[in-house]
Amino acid sequence: GLRLGDCVNGTCLPRPPRVVRVQRGISSNIFVDNKAYREFLNSKFNATAIDMETAAVALVCHQQNMPFIAFRSLSDLAGGGSALSNEAASFATLAAQNAVDVLLRFISLLSS
Repeated sequence: GLRLGDCVNGTCLPRPPRVVRVQRGISSNIFVDNKAYREFLNSKFNATAIDMETAAVALVCHQQNMPFIAFRSLSDLAGGGSALSNEAASFATLAAQNAVDVLLRFISLLSS
């Protein structure tokens, strides 16, 4: 029942955002804005989401033998969206706010 934001500065997403559990997320050391490379990562590693930061958190948690959970919000389709060259520039703030909203909702469910 959580309603996520879907517009920023008058630009709206083509469909409402939703919360999903990513089956296999991977981290890249580059910003992936290339449809062919995204499709390669999906076919080679079965990756369903790509980010640039979560692997660093995972490594430190692994070294410290500490479980972790990552809440991420995707801001673009890695070259598979509209004709815009970089949708992340348009939707990064919206994605960040949606991630915070989901995290706060998750925390509230833990305490109930």
